[in-house]
Amino acid sequence: MPTPSPFSRRIGSERVAGTRESVIREMTREAHEHDAINLSQGIPDEDETPASVKAAAKEAIDTSSQYTITWGLPELREAVSERYAEWKGVRYDPETEVTVTTGTSEAVVSTLLALCDPGDGVIYFEPTYESYIPAVQFAGGEPIPLDITDGLELDADALWNAAEDASMLILNHPHNPTGNVFSPAELELVAEVAEAEDLVVVTDEIYEHIVYADDYVSPVEIDGLAGRTVVCTGLSKTYSVTGWRVGFALAPEPLSAELRKVHDYTSICAPTPFQRAGVEALSLPADYYDDLSKSYERRGELLYDGLRAVGLDPVKPDGAYYMLTRYPGDADDAEFAHRLVREAGVAVVPGSSFYTEGSADWVRFTFSRNEATIEEALRRLGENRFW
Repeated sequence: MPTPSPFSRRIGSERVAGTRESVIREMTREAHEHDAINLSQGIPDEDETPASVKAAAKEAIDTSSQYTITWGLPELREAVSERYAEWKGVRYDPETEVTVTTGTSEAVVSTLLALCDPGDGVIYFEPTYESYIPAVQFAGGEPIPLDITDGLELDADALWNAAEDASMLILNHPHNPTGNVFSPAELELVAEVAEAEDLVVVTDEIYEHIVYADDYVSPVEIDGLAGRTVVCTGLSKTYSVTGWRVGFALAPEPLSAELRKVHDYTSICAPTPFQRAGVEALSLPADYYDDLSKSYERRGELLYDGLRAVGLDPVKPDGAYYMLTRYPGDADDAEFAHRLVREAGVAVVPGSSFYTEGSADWVRFTFSRNEATIEEALRRLGENRFW
């Protein structure tokens, strides 16, 4: 039985009221409990990490066990600056405009805590990555969700109206959970609205190298956006090191100076050996990124065709490694997801976890796993259909 609370008052602050464990991580636990294949959390298989990057981390453990400068290892910040100038055409000063964080999630939360005052409106697009919702709450912001489920397109009128009451906008590009890539025209709309309403833009670009759309551009490549944007990204997805927790926040100096205050007193610094390995990761040749994207595109095709073959209705993504999938029947999304993990041995995420409130009629699969794992998951789905 639960231990009775010794407190006579309510436990827990207003900033955490109503929040609960991440549904994504809950479904990972369900996968472990039921010996299911985990297609819920975006975890690559161990053989995906480049060998030279793992070797650099192992070597660094013998020589790099202490704190770095809180903003990050100078060599890593320099490498980040050089690569982003090459990739995006935007030069960030490694001394004042590049901050190494404990994962991309910390970069997002530190930015919101530093730049959002209580009551400030924060726009985000739903379905949205689930951590943005509590992050806005922790910062005391007023959530302004805009639903793009139908068509996965930005509505100009809705965005203009929402921006009147906002001070910040969160943009995930490529988009989790849908795999959507916003068009250059949509990003130009965001830039126009942000300038007119003086918004700070926070872009989560952790899937920036996992893209299948021909017209993909980074938001900071759009005129007017780089000067008011905090880019949050990192090593996790590009180099298949999700457990290393090395992220980056790139922003003009006035914005960086503020988010560094939160980072300094929460994380101190990201894990030192993995920062050193990050220097090696960022030295990989250009064809590494081409091969990465092509590999995930093949896996996405495999999952897409397989889900259709077992009677489900997936939406083909333009980036990232997730697949929004509708299912037949009247079960709600949580019920369907829990039956899937327990009866078919495949774990997915119920779609409602990507909305501020309400239910959804879809679930999210990931194809971050290797082809053999995806094929086994499809075999299980085909043999254990209950829908």
